[in-house]
Amino acid sequence: MHTYPYWRNPNVLWKKSSILAAKPFTVVECGKPQKGASESDHFHTAIAPVLTLSQLFGVFPLQSVLNRAPESMTFRTVSVTCVVSAISIFGGYTMLLLSLVRLGRDLNAINVAEPIFFGICATSLVIFWQLAKQWQAIAVAWSRTERTFVRYKSNLKGKIRFVAAALLLMALAEHLLFVANNVSYMLKEIDYCNWTIPDPAKFFFAKTFTTTFHTFAYSLPIAIYNEYIIISMTFVWNFIDLFIMLISIGIAARFDQLRDRVFDRINSWTPTTEHFWEQIRIQYVALCELAASINRAISKLVFVSYANDTYYIVLQIMNANQEQPSVVNKVYFWYSFAYLLLRTFLMFWYSAQVEHTSHGMCRLIQLVPTAEYCDELQRLQMYTKCGASLNGMGVFSVSRRIVLTLTGTIITYELVLLSYREGSSDQHSTTVSSCEPWQLT
Repeated sequence: MHTYPYWRNPNVLWKKSSILAAKPFTVVECGKPQKGASESDHFHTAIAPVLTLSQLFGVFPLQSVLNRAPESMTFRTVSVTCVVSAISIFGGYTMLLLSLVRLGRDLNAINVAEPIFFGICATSLVIFWQLAKQWQAIAVAWSRTERTFVRYKSNLKGKIRFVAAALLLMALAEHLLFVANNVSYMLKEIDYCNWTIPDPAKFFFAKTFTTTFHTFAYSLPIAIYNEYIIISMTFVWNFIDLFIMLISIGIAARFDQLRDRVFDRINSWTPTTEHFWEQIRIQYVALCELAASINRAISKLVFVSYANDTYYIVLQIMNANQEQPSVVNKVYFWYSFAYLLLRTFLMFWYSAQVEHTSHGMCRLIQLVPTAEYCDELQRLQMYTKCGASLNGMGVFSVSRRIVLTLTGTIITYELVLLSYREGSSDQHSTTVSSCEPWQLT
């Protein structure tokens, strides 16, 4: 069945209104543009540097991302960005298969995390590949919808780039601590086994990529490729949440701008007119349509993100009572745990803001004097009760209430994993690590 946009739906009672005619979407904004407004303050322009950085790690293989004209963006299968993305996807799924082989030899709750990590990251790269094909159409529609809003002062670009820079720097610090944590364990093992290491680089790669070099003979090219894949997978593991945050910030900012315009008009004691509410309704419905189309494009990412964060929070809580042998190990564990909680909370918060800000207009309408009620205001009120929100493949809708739901889910799975770990810990308590330097031969 054909789905009509809200404001062109022939089943709507007021379908004969001239504003519903199928013509280019243009709205004349009341007032003058404020100082500091920028025509380049479109969402696709604000997020472009972040997407360009992500392409170094195989994410979002799209051409001309930095171009201010969204129509110029193209997706070409035969391009450098697509080749890099294909290399990352292939490496991610290869590491998934190798980690499953390792899991078959040594099954426990900790080792399960490795194939889950590579599976989630490689699958996310595939989803980003598919999203890159749609991004031009999304960016064009987004740019046209927010054309009215960018004429007025907005800090959207600054907010997006601040959040991206802060989260990526924290992710970089977490990865550097991860490397330091591994080196700390290696040094402890060298000291315990009293080894002499003639080739430290070879030792580092062999111990870091034991999953690979249990199957393949050691070689430097394979080690370097593994290092790139690990960095790529780590980046996309963080970028899933970041991308959802930035998308949510972009949508919620426009709902906030529309709400602020209505709030200022109501507080100015200037009587509102039906023409004013007609403009607000058109802009509001256009934002809802934009949010719905974006949600259809990223709902798989939202589902993967929520599942991924929930699992790793449970896993980190389960490992919290493990003894950390050195200060470096303690710093890494608690920093990575705190960073995971912060990143998850921010992702929950910003994605829930889409639903929250879209309903903000409904609360404002209640402040309108009865004498100013009109047909257009009543139509707007009907739409604001529906609002807009993100969802995870239709399984759940993202709102602030979902935080409480996921907290209960985390507690439930934590109890299950703790009981599973008690069963597997006895199995591994008799395992003594060998000091045979097989990786040095």
